[in-house]
Amino acid sequence: MKPDSIVKTSLIYLAIFSFILSCPVFSAAQDFKIGTGDRLTISVYGHDDLSLTVRVSDEGSIKVPFLGNIQAAGVTAADLSKKLAAEYVREEYLVNPQITVFIDEYKSRKASILGEVSKPGRYELDEDTTVMILVTMASGYTAKASKKYANIIRTDGEKKEIRERVPLDERVLPGDVVVIPESFF
Repeated sequence: MKPDSIVKTSLIYLAIFSFILSCPVFSAAQDFKIGTGDRLTISVYGHDDLSLTVRVSDEGSIKVPFLGNIQAAGVTAADLSKKLAAEYVREEYLVNPQITVFIDEYKSRKASILGEVSKPGRYELDEDTTVMILVTMASGYTAKASKKYANIIRTDGEKKEIRERVPLDERVLPGDVVVIPESFF
């Protein structure tokens, strides 16, 4: 290939990649924070030997070639990409690394559902899981369930918030405990 065609091809791939990342589904997924147990695919453009698939440890770190343990839990995939690029530059392994991080599996993204559902338990969440979707994952309501609202117990660090009479289209967050109450009628 000629150098001009390599540059053109690279620009086309970059434009396609930029378009994909600007789509709402992908940008919403980028907002999620990486957690322990998540599986990540890290791609280093032009350096297949540095690309890898790795699971985040219980301590929240990952092992990266030449860099060792890097803290990954608590940051977004985009933030981790920037962090890895900065570390490769700081350690003088790469000059201008182009790194992407994709979260393949969200082990840390689970919520519990209790109360008047057929199969109470913990379920893995997608980026758009609502209370109604979680009820469906739990095989639906029991005969005694209130089908108009739910209660959510949400923990943010040390702070616990109990949200009552939450609509069924409310988004469920990792760590939430959704309680489907019994109907009075």
